[in-house]
Amino acid sequence: MKTEGKTILMIEHRLQELFRIADRVIVLNFGQKIADGRPEKVMQGEEVKKAYLGTEGEG
Repeated sequence: MKTEGKTILMIEHRLQELFRIADRVIVLNFGQKIADGRPEKVMQGEEVKKAYLGTEGEG
C-alpha cells in the first residue's frame, strides 16, 4: 500500500505489534500529542516512557 501512496490510520495500544508495521507513529496522552516520528525514536522520549511504560519507582 505504501508504494501506491496509501496510508492506514491505526489506533493501537499493543506497541510491539504496531511498531512491526509502522513507519511513523503519533503518540497521544489524554488527547494531547506528545510525540511524532519513527517508532524507535519516539520510544526514546521521556514523556512517552512515562505515559505508556511508567517510570521506575512507581507502584
